[in-house]
Amino acid sequence: MIIFASFVYAGGAASVIAQKSKTKNFSYSLETQLFFMDDCARGANEYICRCVLNKLQQNYSETTYLKLDADLRKNIDHSDFVSFLSDAAEKCDSEYADGRRGNRLNNRYAEGGSGGIGDGLAGFLGGGGGGIATKAKGSIKTPSMRDVEFVSGGEYRSAADIMKVVRQRTPGLRHIFNKSLKEKPGFQGKVTLKFTIASNGEIISISIVSSTTGFGEFDREIKSAVSRWTFSKVKEGNTTVMIPFDFSE
Repeated sequence: MIIFASFVYAGGAASVIAQKSKTKNFSYSLETQLFFMDDCARGANEYICRCVLNKLQQNYSETTYLKLDADLRKNIDHSDFVSFLSDAAEKCDSEYADGRRGNRLNNRYAEGGSGGIGDGLAGFLGGGGGGIATKAKGSIKTPSMRDVEFVSGGEYRSAADIMKVVRQRTPGLRHIFNKSLKEKPGFQGKVTLKFTIASNGEIISISIVSSTTGFGEFDREIKSAVSRWTFSKVKEGNTTVMIPFDFSE
């Protein structure tokens, strides 16, 4: 889950406002907490989910949080909030890793699915079976507009429209990379994906064109995560593109 407020002013002008409250320590309703935990648990273990939830409640009101979540699911960019979530996830990730070493209270990572920001917090945390706690710190180069190669349907959808989503969603793949680095330290490489975006914004087909990672399981998790991305709607036509994702430790 994720949020930002959209206010419509007189005259029809609308602006999206990321409003972080100065008041600390909000308390979310049980319904919101359960929804958050259920969504988050698809991509991270319970400790990390509760940790991130606590940090959210310390900084954002429930109303603001829910609006931000709804916006991000619609691919409305809120970089400040995404940055806050990323920092919170990294801190909770580190705390969990330190706790495992010090207390050995947990013996395994939770299992989860793959996702993207549009799938809620679980997608933002990376998805892909396993918790995100790891000291490995990989990086991913966000593709540029020049990296977008149109295979077909370029008349229906612009590179700028595609890149808006790619820029927002790519950071969410970093947690999959970090988790995989724990399993196979030192690996890196480029994964090039080919996918078709329907007029409703959904990806209707996707395949791995090439990979230099030498890690098939990782490639498939990246493919699965990207397959759940959602783009803006257009009037007609399918668009097929190829985009490379470059991972390095």
